[in-house]
Amino acid sequence: MTPAPTRYPGVGQAVLLLLLAFGVSLVAQLGLLALKTAGIDPRHPGAQAAATLLVFAIVVAYGVRRAGSPAADVLPLREIPLSLLAWMMITTLGIGILLSEADNLLRSVLPPPDWVERMFADLAGGRRSLWGSVALLVVAAPVTEEALFRGVFLHGFFQRFTVRRAVLVSALLFAFFHLNPWQFIGAMTAGVLFGWWRAATGSLVPGLVCHALNNAMPIVVARSGTRVPGYAGVPAGSVEFHPWWLDTIGLVLAVGGLWLVARALRREPSQITTVPDRP
Repeated sequence: MTPAPTRYPGVGQAVLLLLLAFGVSLVAQLGLLALKTAGIDPRHPGAQAAATLLVFAIVVAYGVRRAGSPAADVLPLREIPLSLLAWMMITTLGIGILLSEADNLLRSVLPPPDWVERMFADLAGGRRSLWGSVALLVVAAPVTEEALFRGVFLHGFFQRFTVRRAVLVSALLFAFFHLNPWQFIGAMTAGVLFGWWRAATGSLVPGLVCHALNNAMPIVVARSGTRVPGYAGVPAGSVEFHPWWLDTIGLVLAVGGLWLVARALRREPSQITTVPDRP
């Protein structure tokens, strides 16, 4: 009996894809440096957004080709009910607040280098370029990361592992991909959350929308002129914690949103695409 084909990628192949992404990214960064003579700032977030989209277009296209399935199966964009998407967005807002406070706690015991804090603050505040920050954080990052981690990776993992293991492994890879401890917890949480929604709905739409929302919130707060202690605009080298009412709002939104999402998924089984059986 001929053994069933093994779906691409496995964990090792996913790691190789990430190494490919890093390699192509290095080439792209060298290309941006070469363009500096033409007056293009290689550190401009708009330039970084363009480089990110190009790099991941190459890597994701390669992954889709190796998967041997139609692109629409690897990168599914099927519609989901707007009410369900609304609950998911509420959940994302709440978890984003709680993760911000968790980041404050981590920074109080493991302070990041000043240059790292300045980089994040400049991006979140749109200090170098507001629309460049939007292009990088709200467009390029969600599109590329969801396509690779919740698209290519989970398409292969779902047919190798149980759903729970597939989501956890992809979330771990997503967390390590960020290459710094200060984003690990947030990336791991987002990876589990968006991976669960990808499995439950058979669509990348929840991850795309909520990933963009999560990345947009610090920009919105920083540009609103309203200072929220510990959430956005904290000076480099300092640590502030949220006011109690903000953490309370975050907890209510996160717990209530998760409950509403779970209830909606249970009540609308016709809207859920089941994950393919493993070979």
